Amino acid sequence: MRWFANSVSSEPATTTPKVEGIAGYVTPYPYLDRLQEKMEERIEHRVPAAGRFCGFCYARLRNEDTRCPFCATPTSERATVGEIPQDVLRAYKLRQSTEARWVHTGAFTGMIIASLIFVWMVTWGPGLLGHPAFAFAELLLGGYFLAQFFGPLLFGQVGYRKGARKRDEAWARFLAERDGAAPTA
Repeated sequence: MRWFANSVSSEPATTTPKVEGIAGYVTPYPYLDRLQEKMEERIEHRVPAAGRFCGFCYARLRNEDTRCPFCATPTSERATVGEIPQDVLRAYKLRQSTEARWVHTGAFTGMIIASLIFVWMVTWGPGLLGHPAFAFAELLLGGYFLAQFFGPLLFGQVGYRKGARKRDEAWARFLAERDGAAPTA
């Protein structure tokens, strides 16, 4: 009993660190996350290519906007443009495709695990657990839940971080080329 008393610490338990950002990644360009969905609409040709866009972040502006609602750049400071540069759209596409690749890989991993459990149940499952009806139900339900768990929940977090980092690096390179400064990210 004495060894147990000595091993218990009287110090308070440490708290878990607070996760900041999305999926643990804090972007140096917060307006990019807010613009991601809008840029994906443009990439998929769901909105017109031409229009009035912010001269800094390329968000679509209404005619009456004098300040960008995403990056807060005044239109008097940086003139609006009529089209989004292709390099900017490629940066957003890079995040989208990286995240999708990770989510799909995770979903396929979940389906493979469910398929292996199905084969195990049918081949070596004891008693009622080995009945083909239970195995088929596991394949359908287990496959769905494992695909959801591994796809968007686990692998999607990694995919978001990697995709957002790649997008931010591409954006920093674009800003450096456009503004003639050294990249910050």
